[in-house]
Amino acid sequence: MPFDTKYDSGFYRIAVDESQDLLRAEWLRTVNKDELVEGGTKLYEILRETGITLVMADARVLTALPSDAKDWMASTFYELLSQTGLKMMARVVPSAIFSKIALESVVTRAEALGVTKFEVKNFTDPKDALSWLLA
Repeated sequence: MPFDTKYDSGFYRIAVDESQDLLRAEWLRTVNKDELVEGGTKLYEILRETGITLVMADARVLTALPSDAKDWMASTFYELLSQTGLKMMARVVPSAIFSKIALESVVTRAEALGVTKFEVKNFTDPKDALSWLLA
């Protein structure tokens, strides 16, 4: 797939394959809230600019997030993404059960707040995530 890197901060990378209407976002290391907000905002901006509707978000390295970062994701991040043309997001989460549950709870809270206007599904394997998006 011909991915074109749109953003690379050293802690977060966003690449787009416009021919498949696919964006791949990958956290490169554990981040603090400011970095999470910066990366999440950049994802929103790139989705707005490109009109991409499918996202694979690889968060396997996010094994611990501060509670204020999770609050921002649940209340603001998913609302921002819902203002784009995003239709499906496959999240690749850590396989460690505690980290996986922590990340899954963010989506559950966002859905309960009614801010998620797209389909979200969690995976532990990027290949499975990609298969779901491109099916």
